[in-house]
Amino acid sequence: MKKLLFISGVVILMLNTAVAQVIQKTVPPPKQNIIIKQVPAAPPAPPPPTTDKTTAPVNQNTPVYSLTVVKVNIKTGNDNKEYPSNVRTSLGVRGSNMQYAYFVQENLKNEMRSNSSTEFGLEKRGSNLKDLTLEVLQNAGFHFRIDYSANFQFDAWKIEGVMVTLEFRDQNGNLHPTLAQKTINFSNANGFLNGYNGTRSMICNTDGYFNPLSAFIE
Repeated sequence: MKKLLFISGVVILMLNTAVAQVIQKTVPPPKQNIIIKQVPAAPPAPPPPTTDKTTAPVNQNTPVYSLTVVKVNIKTGNDNKEYPSNVRTSLGVRGSNMQYAYFVQENLKNEMRSNSSTEFGLEKRGSNLKDLTLEVLQNAGFHFRIDYSANFQFDAWKIEGVMVTLEFRDQNGNLHPTLAQKTINFSNANGFLNGYNGTRSMICNTDGYFNPLSAFIE
């Protein structure tokens, strides 16, 4: 009888142990609170330094003034320029090749009477007219030339003064605020041009402030 009770106790103990293991396996472990820290994203890296040295485009509203009109007044002394002796006048940047940008009047065959003044305009010529901007002329000054072709070799013409009037406008046609019209008086432009001893040209120069400098005959 005792042996039977012992065996029954052992069986019950084994059954309890098995049931406990089954219960332990079926019960889920307790949940743990997991805290996830959000790390802020790093700021974007600055762009690499540029090596492009090109300048910004020119503001189209910035005025660029250029020479647009040239008028000339020549005072004749006591020896007239006869018809049809021809006079050619030209104006450009001092020290430049006037073949590419200049003003010219090349068909003055009319008589210029003694002790009178004759005024006329010059026409713009050339393929590189940006060389006639106010900035360029203020850096170099201008060069004005009179070339005389006598109808016969003993005809002479006496010049006693030259005035040149310049007009500057921007790309929109607006006059310059202070140099809308600038008149330069070459009071020292004095002498004879003729056709027999080679003195056929008079040259007048200014500085960058449009002050008259030399006026000589060659």
